Amino acid sequence: MKQEKFPVNADTLNSMVSAMGAVVMSVAYALPPEQREKMSDAIFRIAKQAEARGDTALETLLIDMHRAIR
Repeated sequence: MKQEKFPVNADTLNSMVSAMGAVVMSVAYALPPEQREKMSDAIFRIAKQAEARGDTALETLLIDMHRAIR
């Protein structure tokens, strides 16, 4: 099987972020409201951990997901 390689650039990274967001949103929409809230809260807690480590990029992405899920 041929192995595909993507260039490491902004377009590839943006596509990866969009794909991960799509997976998260698909899972969230399949959950009942109470489970969706738990998922949102868990993502928020992970974002706060990223903030404490100084990982601003991860924190920002997770906060955006948290807001979209709620």
